[in-house]
Amino acid sequence: MTIPHPAPVAHDESETAALVHGAVIISTVETAWQEIRRRHPDVPELAVTTASGNGADPTRCATLRTGREFTRDGVLTMELRFCAGTLRHGGQANLQALLHHAAHGLARRRGVKEVSSGYRWHNKHFARIARELGLTPPRRATPVVGMTDCRLDDAEATRWSEVIAVLDAAAGVRLEAAVQSTATPRSPRSGNRFAVVCAECSPPRRLQITPFSFEQGPLLCGVCLTKFRPAPPAA
Repeated sequence: MTIPHPAPVAHDESETAALVHGAVIISTVETAWQEIRRRHPDVPELAVTTASGNGADPTRCATLRTGREFTRDGVLTMELRFCAGTLRHGGQANLQALLHHAAHGLARRRGVKEVSSGYRWHNKHFARIARELGLTPPRRATPVVGMTDCRLDDAEATRWSEVIAVLDAAAGVRLEAAVQSTATPRSPRSGNRFAVVCAECSPPRRLQITPFSFEQGPLLCGVCLTKFRPAPPAA
């Protein structure tokens, strides 16, 4: 899968927020999905679409799934809607949602009917496949949604620590954009943005960030997991 290369971040704050809402989310989710497919090769390809909104609980299937699937270049592809607000639930919850979606993809590829009642009711076949992916199904079905509440427990999450870190980092990028869009600068330094780059990507990925935000902690690239570092001076 080709991960889109984000365009350079514009100096207009609203454009910065739009970039984070689009390109960063897509590249981050696709990176996580690539790792899921590396560990479980039968999981179908993914097409990520972004949506507006505050982001509902990512563990609720009806929020992220569209039920849409299609064949692209002869390959089964599942669609997933994701919005910036969803990132606030944290990397582990978002990875749980992606594994949930992957379980639906495996069911479709195998020709297993795992849902009914307008995709709401998740049956025992879904629970079995979700367990293959490392999720823990509930002990009993819940009214209306059945076995949908399959959890990624802390022990299993340790196997996905790098992917969870990437998803958490994307939430931090979104927060940076929101702060730049709405907040009054905390000091003269906080408004003087500078370029940071991920030199491991080709071409290098480039973002603009304030000194205050850069000092709060590392900013990880959603493609290669490398830390963004200050860009070298122009020649």
